[in-house]
Amino acid sequence: MALLDIQHLTQFFGGLRAVSDFNIQLEHGEIVGLIGPNGAGKTTVFNVVTGVYTPTKGTIVFDGQNIVGRKTYQITQAGIARTFQNIRLFSKSSVIDNIKIAYHFRMPYGNTDAFLHTRKYWQGEQLVDDYAIDILRLFHLEGHAEDISGSLPYGAQRRLEIARALATKPKLLILDEPAAGMNPAEADQLMEMIHWLRDKFDLTILLIEHQMRVVMGVCERIKVMDFGETICEGVPEYIRNDPRVIEAYLGKGA
Repeated sequence: MALLDIQHLTQFFGGLRAVSDFNIQLEHGEIVGLIGPNGAGKTTVFNVVTGVYTPTKGTIVFDGQNIVGRKTYQITQAGIARTFQNIRLFSKSSVIDNIKIAYHFRMPYGNTDAFLHTRKYWQGEQLVDDYAIDILRLFHLEGHAEDISGSLPYGAQRRLEIARALATKPKLLILDEPAAGMNPAEADQLMEMIHWLRDKFDLTILLIEHQMRVVMGVCERIKVMDFGETICEGVPEYIRNDPRVIEAYLGKGA
């Protein structure tokens, strides 16, 4: 059974059809890319999967459960985490607090323990602090634990956003343009990181990315959208040479 199975997903905004009859299946451990020109409907798909929108039509089954209609926090608890095209950190909070906030629903104590500051509360806080530092260490951010997250350099903020997503202990990680704003050297490091993330955390990864070098370098399968519809899907080499993909990106006669 596929980890994620989306069937006949359609999304309207008023009279505008943003996504039409979108279908995809992700098997455990895959790295799959979703590409297309601006406005193709890619981020709308991500927003529907993560509960930002309720689809007009279609089914989304994750890990055997229908998640259509669930709230975003319920989908996170089910095992789906995401990053955003425009970095969305808690920019005025510390780096470590960004991780701890993401872990909040897994806190090993209740409201009464927190209010009374019981032994269970202090033990839980120490456990979460240790866990957060361990996550930050994996991304070489432990030295910035007490820094304000908005003060970090751009590349470090990207790493922190991914670290925060991983703090929820997901099964599926959704990356929305993770290479945005990166130079070629940073993009190379990102490609290595994506493979490392998949292997280290036993993840399935779905990503949107405009840097074709990144998409072709990390994805095992690619799905191409244009004007809300799927125009092509397959392995990277097939996608690279498909005339429909070339036309969507460069126009007719390219």
